[in-house]
Amino acid sequence: MKPLRTYILLRNFALSLSQPFIAFLSALSGLNGEALAIISSAGTVLPSIVQFVLGFVRARGKQLVVIGSAIVGILWVILSLIPFSSIIFVPLYVFLEASLGVSLFGWYLIMDTVSTSSRGKVLAQYSFYSTLGGLIATLITGFLVGDDTALVRPFFLTTGVLILSDSYIAYKFDADYEKPPIKELKVTKEFRDFLLITFTFNVIWSSAWPLFPLAQVYVFNMNFENVAIINTISGVSTLLMQNWVGKLVDKNRKLVMFTGRLALATFPLAYALSTSSYEIYLANVVAGFTNSVNSTAYLSYLYDSSKDTRKSVGLYNAVTALGDLTGSSIGGITAQLVTSLFGVVQGIRDMMLVIAVLRILASLFYLRLHEPVKA
Repeated sequence: MKPLRTYILLRNFALSLSQPFIAFLSALSGLNGEALAIISSAGTVLPSIVQFVLGFVRARGKQLVVIGSAIVGILWVILSLIPFSSIIFVPLYVFLEASLGVSLFGWYLIMDTVSTSSRGKVLAQYSFYSTLGGLIATLITGFLVGDDTALVRPFFLTTGVLILSDSYIAYKFDADYEKPPIKELKVTKEFRDFLLITFTFNVIWSSAWPLFPLAQVYVFNMNFENVAIINTISGVSTLLMQNWVGKLVDKNRKLVMFTGRLALATFPLAYALSTSSYEIYLANVVAGFTNSVNSTAYLSYLYDSSKDTRKSVGLYNAVTALGDLTGSSIGGITAQLVTSLFGVVQGIRDMMLVIAVLRILASLFYLRLHEPVKA
């Protein structure tokens, strides 16, 4: 299992040097509306769409990880060389995230193979390595870049080189997923309900994503250092809670799924009501719980409610992509309208408050899920 641990550590270290700053950098460069919505949601929407398509492809898990990682590395190198305001910056980043979806899909398939004995515990262990890999990297970038946007370029380049190296490590994996897709996908009642609830929640969840970088720039006047601190607090909290949450998932998965979604209301509430960046920092302690639940409970439920992991992961990601794209587009376009009518600061705060309430209401749907009989 050593190559698996090494891969996830290095991948997240490399990505965390650059990826957490993309939306902030875009807002700082003047992007707004649909363009900012695309950047903010690309990290979830594009990988999800790609994974839906790959659900019908016979490729092995390790093969997908190797190829996807190599393409991602090359694209980070290219992004480090072009102007941030270039017309091709957004399309290239979109293609990068789509390529990341290829490697992620292969990784999810492999995780199904290695986590059969204890879903929550094993998934939490690998999520721990993932979080550990990214924790220090974000802090390094934020403090070294500070207010000088041009200094972020070397970190983009470093990300690309490290991800290319990670592609070779993936080639040495000692685990794989080789099952071909089943011709017809049989959807269980539990999986169908899970997809419907997931779509509904993700529309509401993602509607806040374009607002966060806008709030960081225009409401709290943050710089790269502030964004790094937010991500570091989130990362430390996740490390502390990851294994504990994994054990909770194995004991009462449905309750953990509900509380994980409920706790996501904390973040828009913080941006709506906080008077300084320090209160935002404090709120991000909760991210340790929400991140840990997101990387264990929902994937665990998906595996156990599915008859064909390959197609089910693809279908799940298609549903989340549709929800994320819909919500993020609604949030970005609505933010442009509301801020023009009520001012940037008041408009963003009011929208954040509404989204927080909607997140609380939508989380209640997870209490209606039934535990699946393992397929």
